[in-house]
Amino acid sequence: MPKSPLRQPKTVVPHGVSAIAHRFWQESRNLPPLAWSHWWKTLVIGLGISALMVYFMTRLTMSWETQWLQAWDEKWLLIMKDRNPLSFNKGVTWQSPGNLVGMLPTFFTFTALTTWFKKPIVAATVVVTYLGQFALVWISWGIWSRDRPDLIANGLAAPSLHSFPSGHVVVIVTIYGLLFYLWFRRSRNLIEKAITLIFATLWIGLISLSRLALGAHWPSDVIAGLLMGSLWLVVVITALERAQQAVSYVRNQYQYPPE
Repeated sequence: MPKSPLRQPKTVVPHGVSAIAHRFWQESRNLPPLAWSHWWKTLVIGLGISALMVYFMTRLTMSWETQWLQAWDEKWLLIMKDRNPLSFNKGVTWQSPGNLVGMLPTFFTFTALTTWFKKPIVAATVVVTYLGQFALVWISWGIWSRDRPDLIANGLAAPSLHSFPSGHVVVIVTIYGLLFYLWFRRSRNLIEKAITLIFATLWIGLISLSRLALGAHWPSDVIAGLLMGSLWLVVVITALERAQQAVSYVRNQYQYPPE
């Protein structure tokens, strides 16, 4: 009796990635083209406007540095050293959700789950949110290579990278901000909405404060990160909402199958 050929075992990760990609392709084709049109056009226009605003914000802050900003930053960083609710050691822990070790698993899980549960526009928005914030931060870093502070622990936790803006803060505002927005939108009552807002404020606020507790950034770097991150978050949420409104409109008109 001939022996049956040995079956090659499937590796879990490539198979899972392939299944998720296939699901995204299938579900994205079920959506009306108008939804994707509204989505990418809003993102392109929003990214252009955001890039211009980041450019002018960086130039303006550079002009302020020698006038008054550097002295203000040094003063308030030392004040925050004594008044920050996070110690240096706690700052090490709280900054972790915003670094690559904490952010990449969040990003991939967020993308995979929204794809698997048949939300292709949300999944695509997560990816664009993550990549777009890098583009905006790099615009600012390309213009100004600001030195990091060395006033806390002799700059032990301040890497030799561009200080303005805080890329750490930009990414937590955009990715976690989008996650909290989706939670808020799905909340069923005012109590849950209030819990979402409180939790979002504490989560993003404490991670931002950790950068000051570690002396990794000047206060103005963190403020700029909050502003730039919020700007891009508004753009991606607007694109997502416009796309989903287009889906509802077309389906009401032509009775597309449900998502």
